Amino acid sequence: MAQTEPDTVRRKRELPTGPTVEPQQQRQPRVIQPQTQPEVIRPQVVRPGEEAPQALIDRMFWGGSFGLQFGTFTNVSLLPVLGYRATETFWLGIGGVYHYRRFRGDSMHNYGGRVFAQQQVFENFVIHGEFEQLSVELPLMNYNTGVYEFSRRFIGIPMAGLGYRQKIGERGAADILLLYNFNDSYASPYSNPVIRAGFSFPFRK
Repeated sequence: MAQTEPDTVRRKRELPTGPTVEPQQQRQPRVIQPQTQPEVIRPQVVRPGEEAPQALIDRMFWGGSFGLQFGTFTNVSLLPVLGYRATETFWLGIGGVYHYRRFRGDSMHNYGGRVFAQQQVFENFVIHGEFEQLSVELPLMNYNTGVYEFSRRFIGIPMAGLGYRQKIGERGAADILLLYNFNDSYASPYSNPVIRAGFSFPFRK
């Protein structure tokens, strides 16, 4: 007759005898870093007849002109300018004016300012217009003493005419102007015609 093993007898737990199995690690999701796209620089398109944008300093120029007149009055003129090239064919600007005049052994000094504009009509020819506001010194006869006395007054002088322009280098220029003085009064320091030679250069090449 078979014997029954009592429940109080504990059996030794059997251990696995196969190879050790490493627990599988949970895969981490792959993180894809966003790629930085290179900046695309689009070339600036300039339509025919248009100009590429330029900085203000690249459109500005400096220069001046001088004039000589001989006759009843000896007149030496110095006219520095500061200008702006609005387009390739249109310029405008402001400037100072100084005149040294000599009349019958006496010296006089005139000074003031002016505004001007120039339009190129052909490759080397320009139309020039300007307006000067001057403080002029005038010799006036004192009929009681028979001696010239000097007085000072303000006078406006509009002028216009044509000029010839010769380039100097890439952006410089030399001008010769032939102008008509529309205020050919006794107080005006100019006689007709007014001939000037000048030059201009850019601030930045």
